[in-house]
Amino acid sequence: MIGQSKLPLVCVRNKRAKRYIIRLLPERVLRVTIPRGGSRREALRFVSKNFAWVEKQFLSLRLQDSLLPNEASLAVGTVLFRGRRVPVRRVCDDESLACFAGHRDKNSSGEKSLRDTVETMLYRLAKVELPEATGRLAKVHGFNPERVTIRNQRTRWGSCSSTGAISLNWRLIQVPAFVRDYVILHELIHLDHLNHSIRFWECLAKACPNLNAAEAWLKLHGNRIC
Repeated sequence: MIGQSKLPLVCVRNKRAKRYIIRLLPERVLRVTIPRGGSRREALRFVSKNFAWVEKQFLSLRLQDSLLPNEASLAVGTVLFRGRRVPVRRVCDDESLACFAGHRDKNSSGEKSLRDTVETMLYRLAKVELPEATGRLAKVHGFNPERVTIRNQRTRWGSCSSTGAISLNWRLIQVPAFVRDYVILHELIHLDHLNHSIRFWECLAKACPNLNAAEAWLKLHGNRIC
């Protein structure tokens, strides 16, 4: 228990581990790794000894939650960028320019609304960052997609065709990195398994340890991305 919050605790044995390890997963589950020769009793004692660290990590995640999309934060003047709400402002006296998180739009029309201008900026960033992220993950996991395109998809986060072409929703530039990587890995796994069979989910879970946390995030916040 941390305040009024109750965290599930999972103990996992790992014969290769040399010591007890605590990790607070994004889905708010406390996972304790038990090394060879260790015990659950000792694992619980280890958690108690490191309670201050656990509490600090939990409060940090709570702070991140406060920056996620919700009804209050959808006010004009902020945008969700890489999982965090950042302020948006006009640049100097030029009403055709907008700036957020160090990024500045140079090609927008003065006739555009601030929201349209920022959306254009995000789309441009997505066309650069998402293919790069896909390339990195593909290299790590041994995939070779035919091509990667960025689209304005309204009903899905990504797709993979039978020809090996991957399409990604540009709004993935707005979600946390672990959620973005989950969606990309989901489509990369489809290169080998163009279905949602048991084998597909096994391969995805192996490649993406944060699968459950990412799906939970999308289920909770995905329909409010703007």
